[in-house]
Amino acid sequence: MARALKVRYFKANLENKPGALLKITEELKKKNVALTGLWGFATHGGAAELYVVPKNPAKLRNLWSASGMLSEEGSGFWLKGVDRTGALNECLKSLANAGVNVDAIDAIALGGRFGSFVWVAPDAVDKAAEALKAK
Repeated sequence: MARALKVRYFKANLENKPGALLKITEELKKKNVALTGLWGFATHGGAAELYVVPKNPAKLRNLWSASGMLSEEGSGFWLKGVDRTGALNECLKSLANAGVNVDAIDAIALGGRFGSFVWVAPDAVDKAAEALKAK
């Protein structure tokens, strides 16, 4: 099975306009907040949602809380492993067998390895961590 790591993610709402994401990433660089993941999605009415997984959760929490940007914080799972056909199946089977629904998932393969981020409901995080043997 892939290696699983329980991590904290943070969500911010922003305008869906050119340069909005750049402004945030420049501020993160200026404040030396390193990330291991970043996803952004346009929503309705000219808004967007940004999800990030920082290397140092406390640092981002403090920065975004102070600026009023933090709209959500939660736990998710990084899955990492060798890129092969069906690489996610063992993890997905473990979650299904534990009765944990996957709320959202992203995955990418590069250089013979894959990485995936899995979101589950907040009340299923502990059960998912156990099923995935997450550290």
